[in-house]
Amino acid sequence: MRKKSLVLPLLFGLVSFAWAHDPLPIVSPYTNAPPAIDGDIADWDRSTFIEVTPENGVFDGESGTTDDAADLSFAFGVANDGQYLYVAVVITDDLLVLDTNPDPTEKDARAWMDDAVEIFLDGDHSHSPDARDAAGVEFETGGEFSIVANGAVTSKMSGVPLQNGDPDVWISQGSYGPEGDAYQSPWDSGPGEFVVEARFHYQIMGESVGPGSTVGFTVSAHDDDDGGGRDTALYWKGVGRSSWRDEGGWGDLVLSAAPTAVEPASLGQVKASLKDAAAE
Repeated sequence: MRKKSLVLPLLFGLVSFAWAHDPLPIVSPYTNAPPAIDGDIADWDRSTFIEVTPENGVFDGESGTTDDAADLSFAFGVANDGQYLYVAVVITDDLLVLDTNPDPTEKDARAWMDDAVEIFLDGDHSHSPDARDAAGVEFETGGEFSIVANGAVTSKMSGVPLQNGDPDVWISQGSYGPEGDAYQSPWDSGPGEFVVEARFHYQIMGESVGPGSTVGFTVSAHDDDDGGGRDTALYWKGVGRSSWRDEGGWGDLVLSAAPTAVEPASLGQVKASLKDAAAE
């Protein structure tokens, strides 16, 4: 049974909804076999995914909370190659609601109103307290990329608005497939779980970003159980009442460089090593 609570302004100071910036980065493994962006994570290694639950995640202070991982929790994985960052998110949610965004082809969705994922990129690693600055400076090196369970998207709050689907920019896919009304219906696409995959070209994060770079990064899952606006927003890393705005609370992500090939030792080198070992 779900247990949600609304965040009351008078109680906000008594409840923790944030963690300070975590100095320990996560490392995106380099891949020579990039995953297909199709809403199916069969080509990902689930054992490497990071689990985010109501116990270890961060609730955004602008919405409610839950103590039930079956109501809302998620796990995410990352990988990269020479051109792209790949992100996969598996969301646990006991009720699928898509009343605000029923069209999976929508590129200007109000994703935060439904069951959705948001991925945040801080390419210049500036830890800016205002990712929505009026001049749009932070958008030039990343921003917010939102994907609804059925695949509807928005990247309006980024440097590449309305460009989902361009292979040289970013692409994504949600796993919810069956047509029909998913508003307040029993879960009808699997065991209380949906998947979102996305791929981001490094150019979104700035000309200097690529393998070997460290960027700011976080993921959130949004839950709507009764139509209208969201009930809960759970972040991997975040700080303050508006985790989507403050880059200072996001985590650090290291984009791995391609492994360096190691030349096999020659027969002469092996004999020399054995000779040195025998002489010690």
